[in-house]
Amino acid sequence: MAVIVYGTHVFTKLAGYFGQREECPFCHRVYKKGYVKNSVWAHLEYIPLFPVKKTYFKMCPVCGRGVELKNKEAKAEMVNSNDGYRQEFEAYAKHILAKKPKGIMSVDNSYEFWIRDLVSGEEILVDSEITKDIVKRIKKNMGYKKVPIIDV
Repeated sequence: MAVIVYGTHVFTKLAGYFGQREECPFCHRVYKKGYVKNSVWAHLEYIPLFPVKKTYFKMCPVCGRGVELKNKEAKAEMVNSNDGYRQEFEAYAKHILAKKPKGIMSVDNSYEFWIRDLVSGEEILVDSEITKDIVKRIKKNMGYKKVPIIDV
């Protein structure tokens, strides 16, 4: 008896930072919005076969909150926005070993997610007391390729 594994998988990629700088209504930081492209692919036996759906998310680069856009709307916003302001970020997580819980059934929620603004040098704490799985979820949702974990 053979088992066939099929379904969909979402690939996430940060397209860049576009538009005018504006204040986020949630974290009150003033930055260009980040555009994240989500491609849903159908797969068979974990091999991607063809794209099913593509969507863009326009989100705050710090807190990650935003709205979903249609392809044409997102591409039009990305093409029509070039003001010369450079914006770069680096994401990383800190694992605070002093807070690591003891015991078999305890949950290790001693991680913090940070973003460093490479232009101004400012470091921003995004979330604290989270698990490693939540760090991975934030990384995927915000479209980062790598998020190094630093032991503190």
